[in-house]
Amino acid sequence: MKTNCWNYMKCGLELGGKKVGNSGVCPAVTYTAFQGINGGYNGGRYCWGIVGNFPASNLRCPHAAQIKDCNLCDFYKLVEKESGDHFVV
Repeated sequence: MKTNCWNYMKCGLELGGKKVGNSGVCPAVTYTAFQGINGGYNGGRYCWGIVGNFPASNLRCPHAAQIKDCNLCDFYKLVEKESGDHFVV
């Protein structure tokens, strides 16, 4: 399995993470419907489709709130590069 967003971003919102008490577990961690997309665990490499700043998403990612556009996120760019033609937007 490849690096997931919570490991890359070190947000502390993964299961057992240090910020879970304040914000709860990030939905990307537990959303099983996206298991394996872009090679991630649950929604871990498709976080922008779950918690990001795209239409129909509920903004919960602290990084998306700062940058205002998931396309500008270094993790998004990494997943896009690693996935090549198989990248799921």
